[in-house]
Amino acid sequence: LAAKIALDDLVLGIELANGSRFAADGEVERVVEELDRCRALFDEQGFLEKPDTYHLAPPDLVDPELRRRRVAGRAIEVLRFESGYAPRPGEPGRERWLGYATCREAHAYVLRQPGEGRPWLVCTNGYRMGHAGIDVRVFERFATRLGLNVLIPVLPLHGPRRRSRQSGTGFLGLDVVDTLHAEAQAVWDIRRLLSWIRAQSPRGIGGLGLSLGGYTTSLYAGLVDDLDCVVAGIPLVDIPRMLDRHAVPHELAQARRRGFSLERAREVLAVVSPLSYTPRVPKANRMIFGAVADRLVTPDQVRDLWRHWDEPEIVWYQGGHVTFRVERGVYAGIDRTLRAAGLVDP
Repeated sequence: LAAKIALDDLVLGIELANGSRFAADGEVERVVEELDRCRALFDEQGFLEKPDTYHLAPPDLVDPELRRRRVAGRAIEVLRFESGYAPRPGEPGRERWLGYATCREAHAYVLRQPGEGRPWLVCTNGYRMGHAGIDVRVFERFATRLGLNVLIPVLPLHGPRRRSRQSGTGFLGLDVVDTLHAEAQAVWDIRRLLSWIRAQSPRGIGGLGLSLGGYTTSLYAGLVDDLDCVVAGIPLVDIPRMLDRHAVPHELAQARRRGFSLERAREVLAVVSPLSYTPRVPKANRMIFGAVADRLVTPDQVRDLWRHWDEPEIVWYQGGHVTFRVERGVYAGIDRTLRAAGLVDP
């Protein structure tokens, strides 16, 4: 267990060492001003009272580009399409977000089985993931061992959609309005991908997400009606609380001195918070897993989602955030959920 904790601490230390330098670059005042305007706009439009009304229904995805490629020793399809997402007119940060050219095109990796009418599992990557070589290795067991069709969406600002050297940079940080738009676009893109899956007459559809992907999966499970099951793995659920714990301390302190408020950030991010939505999946087909010694997504975050979901099955493993792949109990719990939902035969 100590070794597993050390791995988490190593990852966390690298993140802190590569601090954003956010509070020193003159951007804090802009972020504070955008948060205030967002809060006022969302109150005026009724989004704070009814968060689901913030999310517009995207058009169905028809005829995306599909190219075959070999990754991790197996043939996959790389799916691409024009996202079409845009923040609402007048929404703070809209023009900046639309200027992130790499986010305009959506990507997903597809592992498809022979034959028609297969069940599908949508597996959403975690923070800093998004590269095919990583994501396919993490999720391929659901195709190779269980015979599911697997679709792996790439979150905005990740993998081929990144806008800096490191995947994920810009998604989580004190620039909260960018986080708002990144998560809103993630849900928009996945809802379009779900429409593409539905057009293929699947036997069933499940959602599974890890870490930041668990956040996204928990969110869209409260917006779509036809998921057969949902699994949230080591899920982040409260971004302001995460920032309070993991932001570079002197940067957060300096931002607060200039008027930055985590409580105001929580109000604005409520429209994209899993804790604002109840999954439209029967309780028996909800499942959560978390690590008792997680240093990145601490156990209280996992516990809060479990309570919010009316305490469905939860698997706690003796490990840290990055060691879930070696925990047998995790996959046993996921497989039980998939079987109960009819996606995997007994």
